[in-house]
Amino acid sequence: MPPTARASCNWRPGKSLILDSLSFFWLLASLTLAGNGIRTESSLRAVKSIEGSLFFTLSLPVSRLKLFSSRVIFGMLVTAGIIVTIIGVTVLIFPEVRAQANAADALSYALTVLSCSTAEYSLSTLVSTFLDQQWQVFVAMIVLYGLRWLSGNGGLPPSLDLFHAIGSGSPLLTHALPWPAIAFSLSVTAICLAAAAAVIQRKEY
Repeated sequence: MPPTARASCNWRPGKSLILDSLSFFWLLASLTLAGNGIRTESSLRAVKSIEGSLFFTLSLPVSRLKLFSSRVIFGMLVTAGIIVTIIGVTVLIFPEVRAQANAADALSYALTVLSCSTAEYSLSTLVSTFLDQQWQVFVAMIVLYGLRWLSGNGGLPPSLDLFHAIGSGSPLLTHALPWPAIAFSLSVTAICLAAAAAVIQRKEY
């Protein structure tokens, strides 16, 4: 076996392990960056400033839906910026990544991570319509750890396993986009955001 081929075979298992570890980081990052809907601060705070209060926010001449949409879009853009930056830096720092994955694979991986992270982001946003920020992150993390456990124990089919899609089944290894997982993630995102928007518009604060 040629040295380059041998290096490729030896590197693939290690890369798979790294990607599996990174998959949890990507989803955890989107969870923690998710916004609080239209809330601006936790109800557990002892003192609330007028400018930072929920009631001041609701008194602004803008609809709840528009305010919610702008915050969701801004949060997603921040999440996307962080993901793309980290992937870009990783490609630049590690020569073995550039040797084994071309630009198309890197772009496909970034697209997959962005698509799959929106599901956890939207789930955390939906939870924020019912709970304060502390409990929002706590509940969303429980769901994330539960999904991670199911993924590690074969409890999820590949088409529904977001950890697999951005881990050992990512385009960096398969050289193909995991379309079923992406479609599932975007469907969950649409459902969660639609539900969150409906709750915000009807909820009495």
